[in-house]
Amino acid sequence: MTARAWAALALTIIVETPVLVAFARRAGWSTPGRAVAAAVGVNVLTQPLLYAVSARFTSSAQLVAAEVAVVAVETTLLSWWWRVRAREGVTTLALAVVAANALSTAAGLLVP
Repeated sequence: MTARAWAALALTIIVETPVLVAFARRAGWSTPGRAVAAAVGVNVLTQPLLYAVSARFTSSAQLVAAEVAVVAVETTLLSWWWRVRAREGVTTLALAVVAANALSTAAGLLVP
């Protein structure tokens, strides 16, 4: 990975982890350590792939579609890791993941 790719991963983790941990703790899904590990873990899995493919995107629709896929993967992994079972819980988790990804995407777009 390039220095720029590492910086993008760091930015993603710095922005998304507090959001996901706050939701996990507030909902009672996880202990603090497990919440941090899961939030960092899903981003280590998804962000480098998204970063690599996004360099070839020619429209914002492609970025939105890729982010939707990332949200689906992260929601699935986090619901498994945190044992979120009820439909309402998974829906809340999906909204938390959307919020976290929206914030990190916006932050990434603001960084030159």
